[in-house]
Amino acid sequence: MPDFIYTRAGDVYTPSEWAGSPWSRELQHGGPVSGLVAHAAEAVARETGLRVVRLTVDLCRPTPLEPLALVCQPLRRGRRLALIEVRLRRGEVDVTRATALLLAPSGEAAANWPQREPPPPGPEGLATIHFMPREYVAQVPPGFHRSVEVRLAEDELGPALWATTPLDLVAGEPTSGLVRAAMLSDLTFALSGRLLLRRGLVPLDPRRAALINADVTLYLERPPEGEWFAMRSGSVRDFEGIGLAEVVQLDRGGRYGRSLQALVSNPV
Repeated sequence: MPDFIYTRAGDVYTPSEWAGSPWSRELQHGGPVSGLVAHAAEAVARETGLRVVRLTVDLCRPTPLEPLALVCQPLRRGRRLALIEVRLRRGEVDVTRATALLLAPSGEAAANWPQREPPPPGPEGLATIHFMPREYVAQVPPGFHRSVEVRLAEDELGPALWATTPLDLVAGEPTSGLVRAAMLSDLTFALSGRLLLRRGLVPLDPRRAALINADVTLYLERPPEGEWFAMRSGSVRDFEGIGLAEVVQLDRGGRYGRSLQALVSNPV
């Protein structure tokens, strides 16, 4: 398999097998889809001089494992703020919609609310763990989920999980920290649950996995850097078949943001 997820021809992105999901050989994983949204938002940021501070990807219908056109248009663009809409289209049908909020940074402004949250130890020297059961991974189709490497860290603040994917989003194009972090943000629910189990806050119960995310939102306090990103302070709560998962995200410099996912019951 190649070391990239998509090839690009103009505004059309053709997926490789790495874009696949564990749910079906015909569907894309939400991670690469989130990466495409971040990729489009970064292009607008370079053009405007603004900074991406929020990405929200609404996964309202399955994304087919087929070439998709990426359409990006401004909903509002001003001197200090831009709100853009990103759509992935199959023919004339929108299969994924997302929005990105960009704001103007000011290098001269002081930090009025300075709070440093240091990174957990690692990722060097830490053992790789299986965030999905090996028996399950062996039975499901190939895809993005098989590219992800996860390592467990422990410190006085509790457990944290370092994660990365070695894949580039688009063949022949460098993959930024923001794009890689956006791809991994689709694992918010999975890694939040793993952190809760590690802390002993919930017992092991397969029924806890019977939820599926309908979106992913990544809030950024600053641009993420590097290729490894840590998640800690995981939380998952649900009521009457609807839930919310969230984690704090960190790079080697410490905390840079938080990701959230809305969940809905998905009985196996």
